[in-house]
Amino acid sequence: MINNAQAEKKVVILFSGGIDCSLSVLQLRKEGYHLDLLHFEHGASISNGLHKIRYKEIEQVVGEKNIQLIEMSHRGLFRKLSLANIEQDFQRYHTNLICLGCRMAMHTETIIYCLCNDIKTAADGSTGYQNDFPEQNKVSLEFFKKLYGRYGITYKTVLSDIQDKKEIKYKLLDNGISIQSMEDTCLFSNTFSKTEDEKISDFLERRLNICCDYIDERIKLVR
Repeated sequence: MINNAQAEKKVVILFSGGIDCSLSVLQLRKEGYHLDLLHFEHGASISNGLHKIRYKEIEQVVGEKNIQLIEMSHRGLFRKLSLANIEQDFQRYHTNLICLGCRMAMHTETIIYCLCNDIKTAADGSTGYQNDFPEQNKVSLEFFKKLYGRYGITYKTVLSDIQDKKEIKYKLLDNGISIQSMEDTCLFSNTFSKTEDEKISDFLERRLNICCDYIDERIKLVR
């Protein structure tokens, strides 16, 4: 366990190797945070390992003592939230919300990681220019903020006001980071259409108890 002073300056961030989360890492480091970068694998992606190259790039810029890369799996919860009721979900929402369930699973696992390591702040690379993505929609971000808050964790989206992808790229270049995305290829990417806020909210609220029960059961194993 780490002491309270250390916990206040430690942040966990969802890290795919993409440009948005990479810039978020740099921004949070400038705020004085030490960072744990959580890279998730759900079993439905083509892994290229490029996120490790991006991590090494960032490590050279911020120093290895200030960040660490943690490999995580959220397969079970991803299946439960996104796939277990997929036929009913398509009938109810008339669109693909698999990626929203995936992000919900990531945040749930991140909460568990924070609780186990006495970390009070979590973040991701959500941006304003990707607001059409259900998992980065303002409704989703507010829901995730409240979910973290239930467990005493602050959820930060330091890039949520950025509306232009070029701004992300230029800021990376200014800090000596390449601008190529180094994410795994998810098989569900670009398989959805824009979703109404009400459907996003309904999808998340109907799965809230699943996530809370999952957190409670997992925490029992380590405490």
